[in-house]
Amino acid sequence: MSKPEPPTKEEFKARLEKARHQQEQASWKRSDLKVEQTGGAGRAWRLSVEMVAALLVCGWFGWLLDKWLDTKPWLMLVFLIVGGVVGLYNAIKVARRMNNGNFDE
Repeated sequence: MSKPEPPTKEEFKARLEKARHQQEQASWKRSDLKVEQTGGAGRAWRLSVEMVAALLVCGWFGWLLDKWLDTKPWLMLVFLIVGGVVGLYNAIKVARRMNNGNFDE
């Protein structure tokens, strides 16, 4: 019995891209919160929580590293900037999804 032919590079890339897309869609469905069903106020809270959570987590992590490495306040400032960027990225990602109409009204 002979081995089956391995897929070509193009077939593999197409299958991989399809699997990634399906995984991304499935993860969005799992992460939906019921707060979006409350309308505009719920959506605004969701966006603000995305920003604040990223800032708090990154700021806390920077503070811990500063305390451990005795570099106050530099790492906390760096991680606050990183937290702002991450929070903004997450908020934009959620807002785009809201604008696409993928949220239940």
